[in-house]
Amino acid sequence: MNTNYVLPKDLNDALKNLEKSIILSLSNSSNRFTINFNFEGLKFNKIGITIYKILANHFNNNKIKKNVFITYSDPGAVALAQRDYPDIKEKILTFKSFNESNNIDQVESILISILPQPYDFDSFEPMCDNFKGVHYSLNPKFEDANIGIGSVIRERRKNFVQTWQNLYFLQPINNGALMHCYPNNWLLFKEINKRYLFKKEFEEKPDNETIFVNL
Repeated sequence: MNTNYVLPKDLNDALKNLEKSIILSLSNSSNRFTINFNFEGLKFNKIGITIYKILANHFNNNKIKKNVFITYSDPGAVALAQRDYPDIKEKILTFKSFNESNNIDQVESILISILPQPYDFDSFEPMCDNFKGVHYSLNPKFEDANIGIGSVIRERRKNFVQTWQNLYFLQPINNGALMHCYPNNWLLFKEINKRYLFKKEFEEKPDNETIFVNL
């Protein structure tokens, strides 16, 4: 058992791990990454701003000129974020407005999208397809269980999902937890006496049955 595999002790610790993965991802040939924090009570705007600061600070420190943008599905979410973070309000847009802006063609730009949902697909997918820079999506839910099996739309969404690579994943599960920090493998932890002990690693995200068998 590898004792070096440990869960972050809190959100700040997790964000430090995320920062390492984000910096490493900038040299990856892929340009679409998902970031997932799957537990209750999180303020995703703050996490999104943290991701923004990680990227902006990295580029500033290395004297690299890049624009970092944050996008949301609806104008209400944009207005709240612009109110809370007025110093970067011009960098916060809706999926639709970013897609219609001149920024969509900037290959050197970086995009962060917050909580895209299945019902946002018709505005989110075109923006993603038109944007050629590096794109980070925070807690996305791309697929919709209500769409019929075998439908053209389901296949289209499935193909879309496959264009994304997970960068960071952290989720408590029954009797354990699942974590992934790019470029490492997926790690499964078992909860024993309120402590999380490393159980097994996987090259790809394990499905529910695999998790159940190994816990």
